[in-house]
Amino acid sequence: MGRGRRRSKRGSFKNHGSRNSSSRGRGNFKNKRKFNKDEDRKKDAESDNKRQKLQPEKESEPLVEESSSSSESEEEVKPYTQLLSMFKSGNRAQQVLTSDEEESEDVDSEDKSEEADNRSEADSFSELEDEEMDKEVSEEIDTEDENDEEERDLRGVQEADEVEEDDEELDDEEDEDETEEEPSGDEEEMGSSTDPYYLHYEREMSESLLETLTSPKPYETQELNWKALGRMVTHLPAKIDKKTEKPKPVLLGETTEKYVTPGTMPILKAGVPLVDYGVKSQLCANLDKRPLSDGSTQTAEELLSPLQHELFSIANEYRDIYYPEMNHLNIDEIRTVYCLHSLNHVMKSRDKVLLHNAKLKKYKENGQSTDDVEFRDQGLVRPRVLIIAPLRNSAVKIVEKLASLLLPVKGQIINKDRFYKEFGEEKDEEDKKENKKSYKPEDYEAVFTGNTDDSFRIGISVAKRTLKLYAGFYKADILIASPLGARTLLADDFDFLCSIEVLVIDQTDVLYMQNWDHVLHIFQHLHLQPREQHDTDLGRVRLWALNGYSPHYRQNLIFSSVALPEAAALFSRRGTNFAGKVRVENVVLPSATTVCRVLVQLPQAFHRFPTPTAAQSADDRFHFFTKKILPQYRDLLMSNTLIYIPSYYDYVRLRNHLHKEEYNFGQACEYTPDGKLAQVRNRFFLGKKRLLLYTERLHFYRRLTMKGIHHIVFYQLPTFPNFYPELCNLLQDAFQNPKYRGDGSQTCTVLYSTYDAQRLAAIVGSQRAAEMLTSDRSVHLFVSGGS
Repeated sequence: MGRGRRRSKRGSFKNHGSRNSSSRGRGNFKNKRKFNKDEDRKKDAESDNKRQKLQPEKESEPLVEESSSSSESEEEVKPYTQLLSMFKSGNRAQQVLTSDEEESEDVDSEDKSEEADNRSEADSFSELEDEEMDKEVSEEIDTEDENDEEERDLRGVQEADEVEEDDEELDDEEDEDETEEEPSGDEEEMGSSTDPYYLHYEREMSESLLETLTSPKPYETQELNWKALGRMVTHLPAKIDKKTEKPKPVLLGETTEKYVTPGTMPILKAGVPLVDYGVKSQLCANLDKRPLSDGSTQTAEELLSPLQHELFSIANEYRDIYYPEMNHLNIDEIRTVYCLHSLNHVMKSRDKVLLHNAKLKKYKENGQSTDDVEFRDQGLVRPRVLIIAPLRNSAVKIVEKLASLLLPVKGQIINKDRFYKEFGEEKDEEDKKENKKSYKPEDYEAVFTGNTDDSFRIGISVAKRTLKLYAGFYKADILIASPLGARTLLADDFDFLCSIEVLVIDQTDVLYMQNWDHVLHIFQHLHLQPREQHDTDLGRVRLWALNGYSPHYRQNLIFSSVALPEAAALFSRRGTNFAGKVRVENVVLPSATTVCRVLVQLPQAFHRFPTPTAAQSADDRFHFFTKKILPQYRDLLMSNTLIYIPSYYDYVRLRNHLHKEEYNFGQACEYTPDGKLAQVRNRFFLGKKRLLLYTERLHFYRRLTMKGIHHIVFYQLPTFPNFYPELCNLLQDAFQNPKYRGDGSQTCTVLYSTYDAQRLAAIVGSQRAAEMLTSDRSVHLFVSGGS
């Protein structure tokens, strides 16, 4: 085949020439003028085959639209008539882009018509004689100007050079996937009756179960103990009284298993291959990194650690999980679990859509009618998994984990260089020098090593052997975003959150230190009615998604390093999963308490103040502190006192009170400039500032070594239990002002209430915390250190 005419568009360059970098030049085009006749005949035969493959695709499109519109009965349209009228999808219903062609570059999707025209034009050239075609091509090339050749080269080769290679591979993947799934489609659907994905998403919800989930008390709690997770509190949907439920008539040919079954107590399987859990064999093979091993026959215990095995057993059944015992040692194991589960969910959804697309295509090729055929396998939009992460370095680790589980040796990551350029570690020599000067704890290094930007969002589309980064939000399968990055986008558009099926919140404790209101804002925009159609074929959308039942099908996975009441409330109030919920609640043993890590000899007085409700605890705490505790520190002997305040609102309130009472104090918060912060620290060390207000967020982000502390007051117990010994150990003589060294008059005062039970238990232990909360005494004294 020869080169297209001068009026042909840049898509014609795909039919000839090499796409390597060496082909970008004028000389290569001159070498293409002479064609071998044998090679031309081979190319003509390939073009005929391509033309034959394109014909059924063109004919199958209108029939899919007819099936989507004609298959909607009057009974199905009634629940979502408002949704249909909003979309105005009468004659505009289109098939959702779910194949690998959609995952290729936007250039390929926009130029499909151009490629068809170029192929037809190339076929017309093949009918000519070889000599006439050579003359025609040579005359056109000779008459072309030098500038025209460079423009065509730039437009046709430079812009589409890398894209064409990816598109060709993705198209080959789609053809291979469809040919693999077509012959065994019915067998896969019959065998999927035991698959957790099929049991959770391919069935509708009964009215009685819907009433239970929307009731004030939808769940019943039971306790369960496993070896790695420990004590678990399971929340299962309340049992339905079958006597009050009216039996419905069963039509001829209708199965009784069309409704989902409520969740039951989780069971830990032993000695079962991971493939039998419903995991794709490709993921199992990549999970097993041992050479010459068959991942498809390995059991779950062999491929996963005990913690991973138990977490995955619960997550694979699409139950909600709240695990507040993440740390810098097991965070990689936990990420492996939810990345494996997310990829398995996306690949099953994708294979289901491709299988149904192949069936519709086969019906058309056989001349069968598709009016009575209905495949509901999609949501209102394409994104299915949302992963909320706090920092860019967390996103890098998540993407790397996804790539290691999905991609084989020959797999590729599209836009990889751009990703590491924007999300990689910032090379700043000054920051490295500062990190070397002072020692930071291991948990701090694990969180803040790398790019610590907290505003980002990225879409990822998944193929069999390709992971495309920076995919459009409505063309992506997995979304990774920070709360701030997502909220800046929700002001203009929130439709991409209406079909989230798996929601993962990673490092919830770090998100709590940023701005918890952003996380709540994301939950408020989940599963709202979309404002646009976004090329969705409503005939392929599941009925439970159209009826507004998506919140009951969504799975929430929340992981944190500390037990947060805000995260527990989010888990219990914002999740109504019919499969049930599992919350890990282990007691804190005396050997695991952080009060035992206080090395300095220090008397620690815990004062309990009364408060009737949690909403009133802030006011009662302030009045108790200003009337009972603060007057003691007016004495000259109580100078160099640091007041640790977790909440910024309490910090502002107490700061205004100290200004009003004319106390000699300094203030250090996360918004204090570095120069002023250094000045305040110096004056506090020299004793020129008697009091210093110190916020928890400043300590979390900076981990400053505050010197000169002689007395410390915890206005509220720290959110992170390890902060308590860190600050108390700053009272040792090495960090003291020389005039206070060796006097042994340091003190520690702590304020707590009954609503600080979780924070108190993490510091002193669960059993001792229960005694302190129920005791008649309001003051408890601990003495640490010494001989």
